[in-house]
Amino acid sequence: MLGRRSTLFGIGAAMLAGGTWRPGPAAAASVDLAAIPMSFHQRAMRAAIEVGKTGFYPFGAVIVRPPSDDLLARGANNGKANPTYHGEIVTIDAYVAQHGNQGWDDCVLYTTGEPCPMCMSALTWAGIGGVVYATSIETLTKLGLNQIGISAAAVVAAAPFHHVALLGDVLAAETDPMFANRVR
Repeated sequence: MLGRRSTLFGIGAAMLAGGTWRPGPAAAASVDLAAIPMSFHQRAMRAAIEVGKTGFYPFGAVIVRPPSDDLLARGANNGKANPTYHGEIVTIDAYVAQHGNQGWDDCVLYTTGEPCPMCMSALTWAGIGGVVYATSIETLTKLGLNQIGISAAAVVAAAPFHHVALLGDVLAAETDPMFANRVR
């Protein structure tokens, strides 16, 4: 239903503009997450988990350029300072401050929680090659964290100009308890 709702918004916007809605061609992802060893995904996710332990909530993120283990940027949720400072947004800002607004297509962002629609949209607009997350939006909601019920995959599907590769449930067995036992 959510994917259909996203499609209907696109159709409605095109119709309001007096045009005809046609789905655009899906762009190929620039990063093949399946070709990256799971051990690499787990190391990078553990780095995001450590960053998440420093935030307002345990949402932490890092950006890497596989196969390098170098962390290009990191960030933790800072929602107390600004409601838009989700871990992914803070990480995007840190990346731009250190590397400029370039080189996104072969980078992968690792995050402890599935990116919300705001964060996934920002990552799509940036043109990042891939996103790997641990705890799903569905699980975050079940654990009592307010979430907008639109999956990262639905956001990616609604953007015909750039396809971000997605991989979920990496080390969710470690992050789910972090969110369940968060300080309230």
